[in-house]
Amino acid sequence: MTALREMPVTEVTRMHARRSRVLEWALGFTGALAAGIGAWMYFVPTDWFLGGLVEGWYLGLFIGAGLLLSAAFGLFARVTYTDDRDWTMAVVVPAVLALAAFGAAAVFALILIL
Repeated sequence: MTALREMPVTEVTRMHARRSRVLEWALGFTGALAAGIGAWMYFVPTDWFLGGLVEGWYLGLFIGAGLLLSAAFGLFARVTYTDDRDWTMAVVVPAVLALAAFGAAAVFALILIL
């Protein structure tokens, strides 16, 4: 008969991911800038030299801003979840904001299509 020997188990710990958050900040800043430009273009008069383009541009900018902010908050939530390894408030809030931004982008896309 063969006897199995029990091997000692050692715990392997993971190091925290030291990662730059430049991408999240760049996506978030670009999304906020696009939302601001979209809000400004909503109030631009139609006799402006690009007045004919104003009708759909603000919706397109709101859609782009929603998608960019959704990506930024989603990446931040993922990195925070990787560091915390639990559903803390620091993970849940950006995840909810990412879903809200994506939902807003979908609503503006429906308004633009209809």
